Amino acid sequence: MLIGRLLGNRYKILELIGEGGMALVYKAECTLLQRVVAIKILRAQFSADREFVERFRREAQAAASLSHPNVVNIFDVGQEDEIHYIVMEYIPGRNLKEIIQEEAPFSLNRALRITLQICEALRHAHEHNIVHRDIKPHNILMTADGTVKVTDFGIARAVTASGFTQTGVVMGSVQYFSPEQAKGLPVGPQSDLYSLGCILYEMLTGEVPFTGESPIAIALKHLQEEPPLLGWIAARHPKSVVDLLKRALAKDLEQRYPSALVFSHDLQAILGLRPDEAEFEDYPTQILDFTLEHENLTADEPAPKEKRSFRQSLQNLGIVLLSLFIALGLAGLGYLYLIPPRAEVTVPNFVGFEFSAAERLAQENGLKLNVVKREPDDVVQPDGVLSQVPKAGMVVRRGRVIDVVLSSGIETVIVPDLTGKTLTEAEILLDQAGLKRGDVYAESNKNVPKDRIVRQKPAPNTKIQKGAAVDIYRSLGPEYVEVPNFIGSTLVKVQSELASLGLVFNDAVVYKTSPYPRGNILDQSPLPGEVVPLNTEMRFTVSSGPAGFNSEPAGTERMGGE
Repeated sequence: MLIGRLLGNRYKILELIGEGGMALVYKAECTLLQRVVAIKILRAQFSADREFVERFRREAQAAASLSHPNVVNIFDVGQEDEIHYIVMEYIPGRNLKEIIQEEAPFSLNRALRITLQICEALRHAHEHNIVHRDIKPHNILMTADGTVKVTDFGIARAVTASGFTQTGVVMGSVQYFSPEQAKGLPVGPQSDLYSLGCILYEMLTGEVPFTGESPIAIALKHLQEEPPLLGWIAARHPKSVVDLLKRALAKDLEQRYPSALVFSHDLQAILGLRPDEAEFEDYPTQILDFTLEHENLTADEPAPKEKRSFRQSLQNLGIVLLSLFIALGLAGLGYLYLIPPRAEVTVPNFVGFEFSAAERLAQENGLKLNVVKREPDDVVQPDGVLSQVPKAGMVVRRGRVIDVVLSSGIETVIVPDLTGKTLTEAEILLDQAGLKRGDVYAESNKNVPKDRIVRQKPAPNTKIQKGAAVDIYRSLGPEYVEVPNFIGSTLVKVQSELASLGLVFNDAVVYKTSPYPRGNILDQSPLPGEVVPLNTEMRFTVSSGPAGFNSEPAGTERMGGE
């Protein structure tokens, strides 16, 4: 029984709040920071699989790097005895599946706004190279004010990577499987977008896209059939909504949304959230009526004199135009057959050449170059040729103009100043500058408020390549510090560093024989990554070297360092 147990000497289990096929979810209290958290604990049958557990930990740690208002924050990943757990943000409320079962079909505005929030969460994850793989309403938590919180990033990926199966259990919910998942093929970001399309369909109709007597039957429908209620949706909602659903649920990856960014833009356009970007549609084909007046005249009834004169003028004009076209055609034939053609030449490959060198090569072959535009490129040097039309190898007449695109070199941008900003504000500034958020570190700082950015790498106003990542150091405030990983370092070195980190050295060091060099730290308390109050004492277990090598007796405690 886990109720009342203290995990990691920090998290007190309060009550069971959820159960899934792979894990149990408990409400708990973080006794260090006095806040309520949710703890997901793997079931025993998963904990026994070492490969799965290792992959699970790595993926959970990767998911912990996500920081987005629509993603459930992961605070900690740990193990105690055979218990493997993830500590995450506690979200009071219901999951989207429960709400759909009670309230669907949703209004169009409500369904699209929920979809947009999920899409933004996926966009953030995909930009950090994390694919959810198990997007379904059960993994979408809803707060009281309607905010979406996507959870379970990483767990589905760990399951897929390990190949873990269990009799009677289908990994993920087959009602939301993408066609590539149904085939058992590798999946990418577009698989998450298909699953999101299934959720939108369910919110609008109250039904999942496909049902069947078995998971296999449902999977086959994802591969072969179209959702049955698309016509029902089309009768009640704008064409743009149906088109969006069809694209999200396309079985062919080439026809499906290529990214969450594009999906999000279309959702915003339908919701009218981007008034500065109007939607353009082709005008429908129109038949222009050139029928002459008095079309009710019969063939036996003569037209008025002025009308007959007008018609005669049209006939004369037609004869003149026809004669002119015939004359031009004959002239063209004469040019083709009577004037000798210019010599032909094979187009060289100009790609990669510096423009002046490419121009000399073109002249040698009787050709000319025309620069169409310049584009940034991180491989081809500035003024180097990136592409050409016609392509190399084609046979053209001498004197032909070859259009080329030149490289403008690596595109650089100025790093914005993130100091004092929140993570959300920093992400917006970085996105506007064409940069990405890199790793986020935490450090104690008495001058910068908690969760505000202390410093960054590279520094503000540095010129770096567009698309590069900027690492962020956020403040833990003046009261707390994140414990570094000292394991493997020498005790002497760590002793000299602790004071500057806001930690205190406890000289009751435990020495143990080990194959590692004498003086190397084997274990520490508190553990790496824990957030603790300033001036917390650090206790260490240190190697005394191999057995028989001037070592301390195993388990001996001794005052002082090495």
